[in-house]
Amino acid sequence: MKPQIVGKRVEELIKSRNISVDEVAQKLGISVKKLKSKIEGKEEFYVSEVIELTEIFDLDIKTVSQIFFDEKKTSKNI
Repeated sequence: MKPQIVGKRVEELIKSRNISVDEVAQKLGISVKKLKSKIEGKEEFYVSEVIELTEIFDLDIKTVSQIFFDEKKTSKNI
């Protein structure tokens, strides 16, 4: 999966849940700069970060699959 696609989906998830990037970065244990780099698709999310995001946003397995693994799924369907 392209990091840019995943980053865009994570960004939309953050916006839809009305939580700040700062809060998400803090919960992930990474800097805001690092999270923004991942959202911009410059870096990939680690599996441990995907797991943590699943817990932060209380995502079910189908939603996790759509966000991180389904290249055909459009972000507006999440």
